[in-house]
Amino acid sequence: MKDFFQPRNPLVRTFGQTLKRCCPEALNLLNSGAIETEIDLFKKRYQQSLPETFYDFYRWYNGSAYESSENQWLLPFEHGRSILSLASITNEKKFWDAHSQINFQEWQPGEYWNKAWIPFMKVDNLWLRVVDTQGCFGGIPGQIISFECQGEPFRSIECDSFDKWLETAIAKIELEYLFAEFHEIGFEEEKAVFAIEKRINPHRRSVKLVPRNT
Repeated sequence: MKDFFQPRNPLVRTFGQTLKRCCPEALNLLNSGAIETEIDLFKKRYQQSLPETFYDFYRWYNGSAYESSENQWLLPFEHGRSILSLASITNEKKFWDAHSQINFQEWQPGEYWNKAWIPFMKVDNLWLRVVDTQGCFGGIPGQIISFECQGEPFRSIECDSFDKWLETAIAKIELEYLFAEFHEIGFEEEKAVFAIEKRINPHRRSVKLVPRNT
């Protein structure tokens, strides 16, 4: 699929070219692209407005490959974080949407979890990154939010858009920083990573959730 399909979006095309040029072995970390029927089914299932860049990315790479199909371990892609396939996004979102009907009632509605969020990256059951199609916390629709699933109630507004996340990933690939976990990165390299993120995403911020009865 990767050899024959040419991404329509220039940013996705640059991502693929940069990956092949700088870290060709990293191509093995990702699945081949989703077929158009999978894309269409996903669009029909979720009426939230996702950017075409998102769908073009998934036409090219349908998430992280399995390190172990027996244990369902996903290969990490960015600093130990895995990219969810379209099928895994559906399962993950179904879990959180159902979970939020029973739990998280101590928080303001739609802040601990929001049904407008589309998860696309994960670290086991510890961390999640989503596309926020609503624009929560005074932000803009399409922004990228991440949070620790079992940690303090903070939400990180990371990027203004999926495009900005992709642009950030490209810059890290060019410096060969993307595939290292944070504990493997030296102090100077860590500063360079944060400089990249701040340059491309100047509106990065953290939001601490306030309990409903406070």
